[in-house]
Amino acid sequence: MTSPQPIEMDQPVLRLDGIAKSFGNAVALENVSLSFRHGTVTALTGENGSGKSTIAKIVGGLLAPDAGQVIIDGVVRRLNDPNAARRQGIALISQELTLAADLTVAENIFMGRLPSHASSVVSWRRMRADAMTVLESCGIEVDPRARVADLPIETQQQVEIARALSTDPAVLILDEATSSLSEKAAERLLELVRLQRAAGTTVIMITHRMNEIFRVADTAAVLRDGRIVAELDVATTTEDEIVRQMVGRELGDYYGTSTHTVDSDDIVLRAAALAVAERDLHPIDIAVARGEILGIAGLAGSGKEIVGHALGGAVAAAGDVSVSGVPVASGRPDRVLAGGIGFVPEDRKAMGLLLNRSVAENFALAWRSKVFRSGLRRSAVESRMVSDAVARFSVRTASTQLPVGQLSGGNQQKIIIGRLFELALPVYVMSEPTRGIDVGARSAIYGMLREQAARGAAIVLISSELNELCGMCDRVLTMHQGRAVAEFARDEITEDNINTAMVTGRSSVAT
Repeated sequence: MTSPQPIEMDQPVLRLDGIAKSFGNAVALENVSLSFRHGTVTALTGENGSGKSTIAKIVGGLLAPDAGQVIIDGVVRRLNDPNAARRQGIALISQELTLAADLTVAENIFMGRLPSHASSVVSWRRMRADAMTVLESCGIEVDPRARVADLPIETQQQVEIARALSTDPAVLILDEATSSLSEKAAERLLELVRLQRAAGTTVIMITHRMNEIFRVADTAAVLRDGRIVAELDVATTTEDEIVRQMVGRELGDYYGTSTHTVDSDDIVLRAAALAVAERDLHPIDIAVARGEILGIAGLAGSGKEIVGHALGGAVAAAGDVSVSGVPVASGRPDRVLAGGIGFVPEDRKAMGLLLNRSVAENFALAWRSKVFRSGLRRSAVESRMVSDAVARFSVRTASTQLPVGQLSGGNQQKIIIGRLFELALPVYVMSEPTRGIDVGARSAIYGMLREQAARGAAIVLISSELNELCGMCDRVLTMHQGRAVAEFARDEITEDNINTAMVTGRSSVAT
């Protein structure tokens, strides 16, 4: 019996050869071939629906390809399920959380491989200690005994990251893993990526964020319509070239520019002493003028998301909210919408969609006043509005009757935003509206926000992305520990100023 030959370090750890995948008549991947080597970071990028996440799911054992081969260390492997992928040293961190909500953090980290005594009895004390070691190594501050369902989304995403890294993977796949993270947590994850690369791990990073690509990636592989259209050396390429390859055209001005003058005395949205005691949001006053885009910044847990929930009717709040002087009832999303406020939540799956219902039904959730007359549903009107919205917002779907849960995250987000834009409301409260959206769709969303502001809408843009706030907002309000601690006018809006206020709770700008 001959001994196995050592793996050549210049041989690809992972190779995809002619991978194809279709869902019904929709082609997701067509003849995709890629190689991934030891100690490198490959950014897999492209517009929503281009096939990036399908590749991640095939390599992670969640999907089987229709054609082609997955080759690991020179050997063709059949990755029939996630356990098969894990046995081959592959760990997938998905943007769609796969945690067991009713289990603890420690139980989730070691799910399927709980530490036990010689008698096969689970050692709960050892599991918690090992979990704490993993969490500390990842810079994650959370009690390993905490129930996952009780944690905010950002912390759940960090637990997902810890679980993947606890397996010491040879291949680490991050599918939009920073999409639910604050700037600080995202920076920590990028540092972990650098450390993994230095240790020889092969990293595949699916991302839309150009700053992430240029900070940690060696190569950018660009997908368009299920095909690889470019493999670029990040050190010698430009952001414009990556974007051009992604969208197949020049993108132009990313954020656009304001084409109107904001009259600060013409207030459309006013909130006085807005507070949610049980969510640690202290009284806050907000006034947004006609055509103004007010940004709200803050770290995770700062209260910025709760401001959105309170304005959008997702939680009952103390204080008074009015639109153009007319009071709006809190704590009821339908009444808030009827009062003229459209709310885009940060958690689209839990708060914004009915995943098992169709694309058409999810679009029409906000259109009752237009679709129903005298209690009767006007199907022809609804069908026409849905078709128009699908085309206008470039929603990629094989059918408007397809369950919305089968669409990519970006296309789901387009539905939530698009159904509100169709109503031409006086106020929009948008919490992380571009999370999981590719650069082409982001630019389109920014353009539509500019259009809404130009016609007089008051917009509240809650975002964890400082460049987005700097590029889009007329003013930025910064939250810290449930309080508004700083406000920056247009000429004061910089990433440094916002970041300082988020972290320290005070403004660095002289008043």
